[in-house]
Amino acid sequence: MVQVLGINGALRPGSTADRALRHVLGLLADGGAACATFDISGLPLLDGRPEAEYPASVSEWRGACRGADGLVVATPSYHGAMPGGLKNALDFIDTAEVGGKPFLVVAVAGGDAEPAAADVTRVLRHVGGVAGAPDVVVSRAAEAWGKGESPASPEAAEAVRRAAAAFLALCRLRAEGRLPGP
Repeated sequence: MVQVLGINGALRPGSTADRALRHVLGLLADGGAACATFDISGLPLLDGRPEAEYPASVSEWRGACRGADGLVVATPSYHGAMPGGLKNALDFIDTAEVGGKPFLVVAVAGGDAEPAAADVTRVLRHVGGVAGAPDVVVSRAAEAWGKGESPASPEAAEAVRRAAAAFLALCRLRAEGRLPGP
């Protein structure tokens, strides 16, 4: 069974990014994936101290990433970029955790969500992640996503559905050993 790890880059439960993440994970679970999430809010700041001095949450985070066949990252866009807490979490992982693994970025923002999607994609590609599924970019989220658990816009709903299907197909290839390693 495909193992998918979901990450809410907004940190706040119930945010649009959180609802988008839960929606995507639901689609993936309906497709047969085993989905889990990791709360990155408990991670300390990456500050260059020796590995042994970081709390257990860091090794748990790395282990969760290592054990997944693919990652789904939901992110808002704050001041034209991904949130600092999400960047900090991504700085703790490297090729050993995500190299050769597919990832799906779902960016949602009240304004322009594209900068956060580009940031997350750039970082995950830099550490060897596979950007084989199209990012989902939901700008003006109050209208396109709304207050519900699923997108209010039919276009956004279709984009999410297509991206989730492409991502799941890549995760299956990864789980079967049919994607090249990092």
